Amino acid sequence: MAEETNITTTVAVPVEKDVAGISTAADKIHLEMVAITWAAFIIAAVLLHRLAWKPLLRALDKRERDIRSALDEADQARKQAAVDAEKNRRAISEVAERARAMQEESRLASERAAARMDQESREKSRRLLEEAEREIEAARLRAMDDLRREAATLAIALSEKMLSEKMTPEQRSAYQQRMLKDLPS
Repeated sequence: MAEETNITTTVAVPVEKDVAGISTAADKIHLEMVAITWAAFIIAAVLLHRLAWKPLLRALDKRERDIRSALDEADQARKQAAVDAEKNRRAISEVAERARAMQEESRLASERAAARMDQESREKSRRLLEEAEREIEAARLRAMDDLRREAATLAIALSEKMLSEKMTPEQRSAYQQRMLKDLPS
């Protein structure tokens, strides 16, 4: 808690004494102070009247007008809201009916789309299966062909060893062709 300090000043005022010995300086100071105080009060009152009171009164009048107009507008808005609420109820029922129709339409469209996608996926699966079967058949044929060539090469190598004779590349190629033709398919 702040400590309060009392500061007092003493002013020395020359005292004039009249003939009877009574001081008149204090009376002069009091009269001057009263006059200065009244003058300050009147100046302050005039200034406050012009600078504060009139603007305050204008602001209060404006606020009162604004409040009245706001109340009138609120009353009109309340009436309009009731009219709008009825319109909204009708619009909501219309929108709800349209929404039900759209929902049914969407359900039918989704069923059609699902059926179409199912058909497309079955068709794609069938095509992929056929393509896989073709690839498997091609790989089988390549493997059979490779196996025939390998068998022919082994047969030639075995025949060379058995015959103990070396074949020329032309003879080897002709022999391979003959062996390939003789192998069962």
